[in-house]
Amino acid sequence: MAELEIIGPARDAGVRICRMACMEKGVLYRFRDIDHGSGQALKENMFGSLPALRHGKVRLFEIRGITHYIDHRFNGRALVPADPIRSAEVEQWIGVIHSRLGRLMGPRSAAEAVQCDDTRSCLKVLNECIGSRTWLVGRGFTLADMWLLPAVHNFCIHTGHTHLLHNLPAIGIWYDKHKSRKSWKSLSGEESPGRQ
Repeated sequence: MAELEIIGPARDAGVRICRMACMEKGVLYRFRDIDHGSGQALKENMFGSLPALRHGKVRLFEIRGITHYIDHRFNGRALVPADPIRSAEVEQWIGVIHSRLGRLMGPRSAAEAVQCDDTRSCLKVLNECIGSRTWLVGRGFTLADMWLLPAVHNFCIHTGHTHLLHNLPAIGIWYDKHKSRKSWKSLSGEESPGRQ
């Protein structure tokens, strides 16, 4: 079987999500660290966007396509529940995180995003939704949780962990539980996602 390869900048939140998906699924992969906008990025796909995936003849880009492929192509624990309602909820949360908290994922935009009323408003609603839940959806760690981790991590970088626990306690408890996951910690030898 061909080796799976994840391609992109090590510090990029999207690359981190794709690599976490491999680890959570138990998929061996090779990582190639290249920068956005480089000539190498343009060779990976016509838009030059990263992350990218190579697996034999398969060439994919964009986080959702890559993680969908990883989850459906390989055996191991499902990253999205089979139940149609739970599966839709995972997609719903990924959509919210991408559209409402996406600026927290970016290395430069996170500093501005934490000051934005829309970001704070969304986090307050998310805090209420999480409540005492361990996971965003169902009874296990899903792609929705993987998407939220870098956003909350970057929020903590710019506001402090104490601020998170005081102002958004449910998110703080959720974050404290998941930041110790092996898949997240194993990538922490590199710079944290969102940092330049």
